[in-house]
Amino acid sequence: MENIEFRLAAHREILVAILSALAKNDDAWLKINRILEEELIVQDHEEDPGIVPSGAFARQNAMAAEMSSILEDARARATDGASPATPKNGH
Repeated sequence: MENIEFRLAAHREILVAILSALAKNDDAWLKINRILEEELIVQDHEEDPGIVPSGAFARQNAMAAEMSSILEDARARATDGASPATPKNGH
């Protein structure tokens, strides 16, 4: 399991590096954000009607949170010059 965590951390680092470079290009950054916002937004007909979120809904929320975290890290790295690429939730 630990090997998977290291591989995911490496993939995340690569994504943050690529996105932080693209964040310096306003047109590319806007396009990327527009595309990813479509993934982050839960459509009205997809909202979970139950009190306890279904597995699919919880998975979608977790993915959206990670995508937002990656974009935030990329934006921070593009403006500050450095930002850790580790997930904010510690995983």
